[in-house]
Amino acid sequence: MRRKKESRKPIVLGFTITVAILLSLFFGVIFFRPGIPVKSLPTTIPQYSAVWGRYVPADTQLFGFENYTAIRQYNSSYPTQYRTLLNIVDLKLTLKPAAIDSVMTVSFSSPNESIAFAFVNQAAFSNFTNAFARVNNTATQVGADSMYYVRDGENGQILFGWLAIIPADRGVAFAEGNTAAKAALMECLLVNPSNSLISRLDVRQMLYVANGTGHLALGIQRFPGVLPLANETLTVVDDSGSQVIIGRVLEFGSSSVAQDQYANVKEGYLKARLITVYDSYVLATEFEAQSDLSGAVRLVE
Repeated sequence: MRRKKESRKPIVLGFTITVAILLSLFFGVIFFRPGIPVKSLPTTIPQYSAVWGRYVPADTQLFGFENYTAIRQYNSSYPTQYRTLLNIVDLKLTLKPAAIDSVMTVSFSSPNESIAFAFVNQAAFSNFTNAFARVNNTATQVGADSMYYVRDGENGQILFGWLAIIPADRGVAFAEGNTAAKAALMECLLVNPSNSLISRLDVRQMLYVANGTGHLALGIQRFPGVLPLANETLTVVDDSGSQVIIGRVLEFGSSSVAQDQYANVKEGYLKARLITVYDSYVLATEFEAQSDLSGAVRLVE
């Protein structure tokens, strides 16, 4: 009697299931690495607003913001490293740290210029506006803002540069130099929602990971730093009342690269106690002693 051929279907089906399981395990290892905390960003990222967002252009390479008012809740003498921030010698006009609510620095690669901003209390701002109103200095108007070519005598050195008075936010800004400094300062004063750094999707995503804009200090570096594959880094500083919290959000371009760089982030930021991947971003969080607040804030300068 001829033996009936055994069916090959169970073998084929078993092989297919095995391949499917192996592929699932393979992609699971790639996209969900064991031991790596991974979270996903929401589809819709909120728009953010902050005083610095009104003056930092989208092409800025480096900027840092310090909220002196908030920092003084934890360190009433902050900052102690400056005696004055500006000394307009021709007007005998100085700007001392006690009069400042917040400061920031905006740096460009082209032109190679840095702009220093101070947002001050009402008394200090009135001193500046009244002092320039008394002299016959010709102002360059940029909307409601006024720009003057002045001499700054801070630290015993005479520096020529452009000073801006910004009524909307009680701001005073200074850029050392002449033509290039003037152009850079004007670019900051002409920032609007369509060309602001805070409007960029990548920056908004980093701010989302860092829990928004309400920090003691905040800075963005839009070029590789500690890790060569990190395209940009957002640094934020907070204070819980018992310890200082330093968060760094690093952008790697894709989620796979971010997960690949997880170990390098741990090595690059040895003090980080919490490290989490958010799609193409990695958040590394450090906790420092309360006494280290001043040093932590200066990380964004």
